[in-house]
Amino acid sequence: MTYITKLSQHRDLLENHSLLVTNVIQTIEDLRIFMEHHVYAVWDFMSLAKSLQHSICPSGNVWLPSQIQRSSSRLINEIILSEESDKDPFHQSHISHFDLYCQSMIEIGADTSHVIYFLDVVKNKGVRYALQHCNIPEPSRKFMTKTFDIIDRNRPHEIASAFTYGRETVIPAMFKRILYQLNLNLLDVPRFFYYLNRHIEVDGDSHGPASINLLNNLCKYDPIKILEAEKSAIEAIDARIKFWDDLETEIVY
Repeated sequence: MTYITKLSQHRDLLENHSLLVTNVIQTIEDLRIFMEHHVYAVWDFMSLAKSLQHSICPSGNVWLPSQIQRSSSRLINEIILSEESDKDPFHQSHISHFDLYCQSMIEIGADTSHVIYFLDVVKNKGVRYALQHCNIPEPSRKFMTKTFDIIDRNRPHEIASAFTYGRETVIPAMFKRILYQLNLNLLDVPRFFYYLNRHIEVDGDSHGPASINLLNNLCKYDPIKILEAEKSAIEAIDARIKFWDDLETEIVY
């Protein structure tokens, strides 16, 4: 949001985190550890996005006109369309970014069994139960818990701010640095290479700017909402920094 002014310090800390700028991820084994933790953040990103979509475009058996600007409906629906059903790497079908990430994990030999089991428990017993009882990496558990704390507040401008500044606008730089560290190419890991480059493309060129516009629409220059959105953004960024801190420790030690 152009009128949020206190985020730069937190964003600088995140964008220049040592996990991303000091070649912590050096080997395929390092990448496996990273992805086995980060896959949960890929999933709860979708929960943030769907929560935001539902607050703007409520779904049910009976449709009612949204009370929020139509442009906001368009923005969130376009983001969801890409996240849930993007082109697959070979342009033969469509795939969600989460499923593509899981395929990328399999491609490098990372273990997807824990996240698949976690989602089965979420489906049958709910996310809070799954967070408490499943065998999740502790850094991922802490990160997801913070995400669902924000979701459970059910305040669209706060969710949109966490979505925008904790995810969409920081992801392109993050993935560019991972590609640089590992010197990955299309022949080595075609699905993961496609996943990273697709996020650099869509988040940098369309989803990032769209999420900022969406947040502006939800705040409507209301000073209280702007302050609340700023607080939520910083909360989400700091949670990501802590996630990177803990994940770096897992990789290095």
